[in-house]
Amino acid sequence: MPLDLSRFALERQHSIPLARQLYVQCHRQIMRGVLLYGERLPSSRQLAQQLQISRGVVVECYEMLRLDGLVAGFGKGGTQVCYQHSAPDRQRKQALHLSLSKRGQTLADARDYDKAERVLALTPSVPDQRLFPHKQWLSLARAAWQQAPTWYQRTGGVPLLKQSLQRYLAQYRGIEVSDTQCLLITTGTQAALSVLAHLLADTGETALVEQPGWAGSAAAMQQAGLRVQTAPLDAAGACLPAGATPRLAVLTPGVQFPSGGVMSMARRQAWLDYSAAHGLWLIEDDYAAEYSYQQHPAPSLLAHASQAAVIHVGTLSKLLLPGLRLGWMVVPRHLAAAVCAALNTLGLQPPYALQQQLALFMQYGYLNSHLATTRAIYNQRRQQCSTYLQQKGADCVQVMPSASGMNHYLRLRERVTLADLSKRLRAVGLGCELYSANEVRHYLLFGHAALPEAELEPRLAQLLAVLRAV
Repeated sequence: MPLDLSRFALERQHSIPLARQLYVQCHRQIMRGVLLYGERLPSSRQLAQQLQISRGVVVECYEMLRLDGLVAGFGKGGTQVCYQHSAPDRQRKQALHLSLSKRGQTLADARDYDKAERVLALTPSVPDQRLFPHKQWLSLARAAWQQAPTWYQRTGGVPLLKQSLQRYLAQYRGIEVSDTQCLLITTGTQAALSVLAHLLADTGETALVEQPGWAGSAAAMQQAGLRVQTAPLDAAGACLPAGATPRLAVLTPGVQFPSGGVMSMARRQAWLDYSAAHGLWLIEDDYAAEYSYQQHPAPSLLAHASQAAVIHVGTLSKLLLPGLRLGWMVVPRHLAAAVCAALNTLGLQPPYALQQQLALFMQYGYLNSHLATTRAIYNQRRQQCSTYLQQKGADCVQVMPSASGMNHYLRLRERVTLADLSKRLRAVGLGCELYSANEVRHYLLFGHAALPEAELEPRLAQLLAVLRAV
């Protein structure tokens, strides 16, 4: 069939030259079978008149097609298509149905992500982005771009950010990082856990995660082909394995997710002793210890003397902005080079300018100031929610003790169908998460940090109305 002129759309004001635009559109028709082998193209003069462009533009386009081996001149025959599709239509359709590998499908299926385009009200662990010091952050952008490395970094992060985090971890986590080679910058906790699952265990080995716990931890283990074993919670924190020893365990001792509980010192020591005795890796996910209100944040497991098999993973997503996609891990010295190499190979490193900007943000004291501000505001919202629920919702929920300054954990008075309740909550714009313990006790987690005080009680009233209607 002849060249389909109705498919051409040339933009004369575009920065791309007209000849290139024409070439791309001719190329598309040839590759899609609109123009078949042996089909004759209009003469350069004829096509130029039809498109109302210069003949030289068409000549340049045809020359590019000729250099690509798509057309050729055949004397009086004019310019003809010399490209012939080798695959029949049936073979092309079969190619479209090629599937993922088993490993790829495991990775894709590891976690069911919420595809909502916006964050719903009361979604857990969401910071109030209106409180972020945007002016101070943006004031550092130019300096960060000027100072950031311009060549690939292979040492696990921008030096200034490592130094800033080194001081930060000592202040807030009690972690003394004597060698910054052991401190590696990542694109967040999910990436860190996924890499560690591949590096610390082989396919088919067992990884232990808390139950209930963060879905991302289990997903990180599953995508690496590990069998997931769950550790129930009690008043002291995650319980130790009762049977065979897993290869690694992911724990949230600082502020357990979702319950908000703090692991007791005795249970921490028990985990460290068990790790030393059985050769178990402990991955400590410390996602929001800065917002622990009922007590001063307990030091990291890495602050203990017997922490040889502990890897500390952290993030600033909950403290600053989730969109930063920036976190860190602290690994033993003998693994630092190997883990750093894996991060380089997978490309799991935030942009260097972003790392430099965050380092400057921390050096100027903006991070500490932001933390002090948000702690006070989140705590006020936390107390407001607790008071309201205890006064207005005692018939259907019980407010559970929690050290978390960003979330509330509620025990539901009545047994419900979690899938149905979740659907009802989302239908009214609430992003609460639901959990069960032994299929007997049902819990609801919601976040109070992101909503201003005036909006909290109307949303909580909405929540209680849904619970009473189930």
